[in-house]
Amino acid sequence: MASEVDICNLALGHIRAGTINSLDEQSVQARQCKTLYPLLRDQMLQDSPWQFAGSIKPLVLLVQDTFNWAYTYQYPSDCLRVNRVMPNYEAINADNRTSGLYYTHRAGGIVGPLPDALIEYKVILASNNRTIGCNYSDVYIDYRARVENPSLFSLNFIMALSHLMAAELAVPIAGVEAGRGLRSDSMSMYKGYLSAGIANELNEQKKEIADSEYITIRN
Repeated sequence: MASEVDICNLALGHIRAGTINSLDEQSVQARQCKTLYPLLRDQMLQDSPWQFAGSIKPLVLLVQDTFNWAYTYQYPSDCLRVNRVMPNYEAINADNRTSGLYYTHRAGGIVGPLPDALIEYKVILASNNRTIGCNYSDVYIDYRARVENPSLFSLNFIMALSHLMAAELAVPIAGVEAGRGLRSDSMSMYKGYLSAGIANELNEQKKEIADSEYITIRN
C-alpha cells in the first residue's frame, strides 16, 4: 500500500530529485511536497469521477433560512464537488401510493413522481458557512469526497498524482532550465495515467440510459 511519503518519493523520482523519509523533514523536497501534496490530491479528486471518492449521505438540515429556498442544509465538510441532490428513496409517501416516489415540496402536500436529477439546489455562503439551498425535505447528497487515506487510491490515481506533483516540483527543485523539460515530460505522463484511470472507472459502473420523452409518450 502506498503512503503519502511513497507517492511523494515517486514524484521526486520522476524528476531525479532524491527521496525523503518524512514530510516533516527540513529539506527543500519535503517542504515542497508537504505543501503541494494535499492541494494536488484534492484537485484530482475534484476534477475527475474517481469511484473510490464517491459518497452518498443525508444532508443535515440547518435552522437558518436562505433566500428563495425553503430548506437550508449543511455543506459536507469533506465535499469537494456536488454531483447531485437526491430524494430519500425510503421516504414512502403517506398515501401508500406505489406508482412512484413522492416528496414534500415547500408549497406543501405531496408532489411527484420526481426524478432525482430534477431536484434544484444551490451552494450558498451563509453566515460564513457553505450551505446548500433546496426546496425539498429529507434529501441526500451525491458528491466527490476528500479521501485522505492513500490505501483507498486506485493505481492509476497514484501514478497520475505522482506525475502531477513531479510537474509542479520540477522548476522549484531542479531549477528553471532543467525543470521546464522535466515539467513537460511529467505533464504528458500525468495526462496518460489520468485518461487510463478515468477509462477504468467508467468500465466499472453501469448506468441505465433513460428513454427519450418521445418514446415514453408513445408507449
